[in-house]
Amino acid sequence: MILLYFITGYVALYSAIWLHEVGHGLMYAKYGCKNNPFNVHVPPYLFFSTPNPIDEDKAKKTLSHQQLYHVGIAGIVVNLLFGIPIFLLLLSLEFPNTLAFFFLFSFSLFHLVEASTYLVISNIFLSSDMVLVQQYNPRLRIPLFIIGLFVIGLIVFMMINCPASWKFGFVLAVVIMTACTVLGRIIFTKIHTAKAG
Repeated sequence: MILLYFITGYVALYSAIWLHEVGHGLMYAKYGCKNNPFNVHVPPYLFFSTPNPIDEDKAKKTLSHQQLYHVGIAGIVVNLLFGIPIFLLLLSLEFPNTLAFFFLFSFSLFHLVEASTYLVISNIFLSSDMVLVQQYNPRLRIPLFIIGLFVIGLIVFMMINCPASWKFGFVLAVVIMTACTVLGRIIFTKIHTAKAG
């Protein structure tokens, strides 16, 4: 039974990351730099997920800072568009201890964790999508940081109010996910910057 919950949690996490990349893909497709916005790269181990394949030459030559900002912020917006409404739906439910509820809870939580790590940590230690925000309009980082703090509040609320039997696993998952995603983004940004330079 534990294995089934683990697999369900992994599917929820993978889905959240895949949808984040699809958010980027949709904007690249809108600007003519990608054919299929749903064809993105999310490996099973989850690290170094990207909206690739994209026409990188066209993106570099034709996209303005504003368009690149739209591409960068789109993944975070997708996380919030899935995470917050599902969180609100869960508030209206009785927290039944079922696999379906576990999936919805995980799916919402992982979307919110991904969004908050971008809006807060990647905003402080400038990396990944937040670099595009900085290049477009550095002043946007402050309201995005405040939104990130609000999202962290939602995550804490979820942790406090989840079924007791899930609490330890979710706290552990959030800590590991936060550490891995932040470290991965910093490494990815350094590698990408070195290639560009």
